[in-house]
Amino acid sequence: MMGQHHLVIPLYQRCAAVSLFPKDLFISTLQMAFTLLLIAGLQVLNAEATRPCVSPLYAEYGQIAATFVCSLPSSYYGIYWYKSPARNERSVVSIIDGVVMSGDDKFGISPTGSLIVRNITFEDEHLYRLIILRTRQQSETHDLRLTVYAYPGNPVPLIDVCGGQDFCFAERDRVSMLSCKIEGARPPVLLHWERQGEGPDAERVETSHSTNFTDPLYSTFSHTNGSLVNGTRRLDLLTCVSTVHVPSSEHHQSSVLLENVHDSQCYQLTGNHERRHYLIGSDVALDCSHDSPQFVVWKKRTYEGKFEPIAFRAGGDLEEVGEGLEISANGSLIIKSYGITHEGEYICINANLSSEGCLLHSTKALVLPPAHQVPTIAECEKKMDCILTRPSSGVLSCYVEGVRPVLLLEWEQVNSTKPSITFSHHQYTTDNRGDRVFDVRLTASYELTGGPDAGPVIVACVIKSPVMTGQHTTATIVINSPAHAERSSDMSCNDTPASSTIAWAIAAVTSATSLILSLILVGLLIAVRNGGMFRKWMEGLQHSSLYTIQGTQCLRQTGGD
Repeated sequence: MMGQHHLVIPLYQRCAAVSLFPKDLFISTLQMAFTLLLIAGLQVLNAEATRPCVSPLYAEYGQIAATFVCSLPSSYYGIYWYKSPARNERSVVSIIDGVVMSGDDKFGISPTGSLIVRNITFEDEHLYRLIILRTRQQSETHDLRLTVYAYPGNPVPLIDVCGGQDFCFAERDRVSMLSCKIEGARPPVLLHWERQGEGPDAERVETSHSTNFTDPLYSTFSHTNGSLVNGTRRLDLLTCVSTVHVPSSEHHQSSVLLENVHDSQCYQLTGNHERRHYLIGSDVALDCSHDSPQFVVWKKRTYEGKFEPIAFRAGGDLEEVGEGLEISANGSLIIKSYGITHEGEYICINANLSSEGCLLHSTKALVLPPAHQVPTIAECEKKMDCILTRPSSGVLSCYVEGVRPVLLLEWEQVNSTKPSITFSHHQYTTDNRGDRVFDVRLTASYELTGGPDAGPVIVACVIKSPVMTGQHTTATIVINSPAHAERSSDMSCNDTPASSTIAWAIAAVTSATSLILSLILVGLLIAVRNGGMFRKWMEGLQHSSLYTIQGTQCLRQTGGD
């Protein structure tokens, strides 16, 4: 057709022209949305900045009353408080032109216009609306939140293996999973596990959490794998930490000290140690380490052969000890007033972040014999020294009473270069008195070997027990052979409580005195033989001589010559 012209546009230009409009529209839309969001954000910030009351308001369950902290304008026409932002909601309390109007005893209003909520319950937790009429035509609206919280009965986390304690000890081999919990809280409490690291700060441990809601309270649980967190360290401290953010941030914690018992070399030391004895009633210190270990665990072997913890410490503020026990700064175990119940084997396990070790102790109670800590010779009636007249052979007996452990007694000759007595047929008798102490008696046969003309033999009953090394105190007796006890009298001379040296001295003095008296009497006989006094002096002489002879015989029987 002539006169008609068609505009030909290349294909790529047509595509560009078609796509140009949607692209500009998309960019414009994004710019507009960003502007609207910015305006909305500024409005929110402005509202927060100009909000007349603190929100949220925190109130504890059961609180008598809670008051919104507000800073209202000094002059206004009216103030209205509503239980919710819902439309058609009637105000619970208001002030109109200075007149207070309230439709519910649950609510009140302060002189400054702040809302008072009485007898706080969990149903009071929601949004409240405040409308301020500055004039009849000018108003502003604010939505405020009341949050009701409840503290748990025990704010400290409860670790399952600790039985209600905030610090305890457990063996890792017996624990596959560690759990801690906080019950009866609102809002729910945050929990996590920490492990004492190589430095001063604790390390977070991988944990799992769960929360149970039992209207209106929450219970929170935190779990960690106890067999994984310990690693190869002999002792490890794990802590469960609870965090409460309402009404303010608070932290509570409980800890468990874990021991890696598996393949531990400590318990292979049993039996390869020296037993030590400690005096009843004394304070005993059992060493643990030359350093001041961060972690210390003391265990005692039970009658079943197991070691059970009796005292342990982690750091400077976590410690648990049994009655009558203390842990010193260097980790030593202090046993106050050591008694028979404290006997047994103890093991100390200690560790720092860079070192660890263990030490074993075996203890035994020591009750020393009473009465000067010496044995008693049966024939001496509990005297330390006595002189006995005994035949050349016979039986001797000695004993100690009320001792622990059982002491070893022996008969032996004292101060003699040439033995003149032998002992045989030793017989020990041990009686348990029922109060965990013993009476020990030694009976032995003896025979004099020095012949009939040998002098007196001094023997002693000696304590030879290792627990009294250096304290071998003795009780001594002097045994006369029959050759030195030829004469006796009706006077009771046996068992004279004098030492052998004193007895010989008295015998010598008595003999000299008899000789002098005899010479004096002979002279007196010559002087008075022809007088009436002769008969009287003779009677006195006879009486004196008889007394002297009998006294000499008595001393000879008890050790005199």
